[in-house]
Amino acid sequence: MSRKLKAVFFDLDETLIENRLSVRELFARMYYDFENQLGADNQDTFFTELRSQAPILWSAMFDTDVAPEQQFIECFAQCIESTGAANGAQAASLGQKMFEHYLSLSAGNVVFHDGAEETLATLRESGVITGLITNGMEQVQLNKVHSLKIQDKVDHVTVSAQARAHKPHSPVFKLALRRAGVSAGDAIQVGDHATNDVAGAIRAGLGGVYYNPGGLVLEESFANVSERPTHHVQHLREVLNLI
Repeated sequence: MSRKLKAVFFDLDETLIENRLSVRELFARMYYDFENQLGADNQDTFFTELRSQAPILWSAMFDTDVAPEQQFIECFAQCIESTGAANGAQAASLGQKMFEHYLSLSAGNVVFHDGAEETLATLRESGVITGLITNGMEQVQLNKVHSLKIQDKVDHVTVSAQARAHKPHSPVFKLALRRAGVSAGDAIQVGDHATNDVAGAIRAGLGGVYYNPGGLVLEESFANVSERPTHHVQHLREVLNLI
């Protein structure tokens, strides 16, 4: 980028932090911890319903005034009812407990990617504004942030639920820019997702930096995306070369 950068935003999951267990493995662990109430033989039924409901919940999350967290609890309750293990108020209560357990599991499932803390500290020492722009439910994502005290290492944390729009849609990027007090042309977003992070940032006027620690072939990663990354890094420390 030709202009001096004033702000660098990062994606959270699989960029600044790594999840020890995949989402699928984390949900399996969650179910296992409730197996006595739900039944070992009902796991397939539960996850079939969850796979059916989750995309609907995600796409329509902001079409209602009901908080995303409450929607997720209701989704769990519906999955529980599908197994026949509980219904009505009992399923709702169990769904609440399951969500609270999921919060705890996900918060304890994260570690920093190599170089993340060093990169954030050096950026701030250089006078660059730092921030997160992450998709997800506010409570889930902030629990991860707080578990690693990331809020003390960046200037701003923006969760898509706060903007009522997920990446790659522009409202979440615009909210982060307003909080940082910078224009889009003075900022970049660093992330591992070709569409959500790179294309989304570029469409909103920011630079889009593709974080690619696995060395994936760019042509394959961006095969279905018209935009191309402003920069490409394989290690977070390489972001320091952009300022």
